[in-house]
Amino acid sequence: MTKICCPLGRKSYHHGNLRETLIDSALEILKEGTLADLSLRALARKAGVSQTAPYRHFEDKEALIAVLIEEGMRKLGQAMMEIMEMGIPPLERLQKLGMRYVEFSEDCPAHFKVMFEYDLADYEKYDALHNTSQQCFQCLRDTVLDCLALPNSRDIDPAIAQFSAWSMVHGLSVLLMNQSLMTHIKSDHLMTLGEKYQVAEQVIELFSISLVK
Repeated sequence: MTKICCPLGRKSYHHGNLRETLIDSALEILKEGTLADLSLRALARKAGVSQTAPYRHFEDKEALIAVLIEEGMRKLGQAMMEIMEMGIPPLERLQKLGMRYVEFSEDCPAHFKVMFEYDLADYEKYDALHNTSQQCFQCLRDTVLDCLALPNSRDIDPAIAQFSAWSMVHGLSVLLMNQSLMTHIKSDHLMTLGEKYQVAEQVIELFSISLVK
């Protein structure tokens, strides 16, 4: 399994790395709590800086969150591009992309949380975020189109297939992150699912082969 690096270690503050310190502190807050716990005041306390210090880099909470989302998308995009560059067949590539998504949710829970739980008021306002997110979706789009171009592929609307693939792997990631729910499913419903990544591999494989006859 490829580990996606998302450092949360606290760095000592000085004028040269304030922005990095604030981002790390924001991720720590999100890892320990919820989006409601994240504010520029809370961020300043966590980072051990003055209440006005965060405003040197972030206009408001949404600007901070846009940066966190962009960073998460960039990490995910880089991880997905590694798969794209392997030159493997479409169905296998789709499965590996799905697994990389699950691994990202496991390795970077704070990024994953902010990426999909916060609704930006104006997504298009943040050019870096918009451009970075396009890379992730392009990897998925190209791979699904390659799958649907196979001789034995099913006649499926490409847009529906793309959204279905994303919905499947995202929902799978969320369920696997909920350890108490997974324990309940296995014990109370007597489902023999295997370990977390075994479950993920089987579910993703089942989806990928549904695209062909």
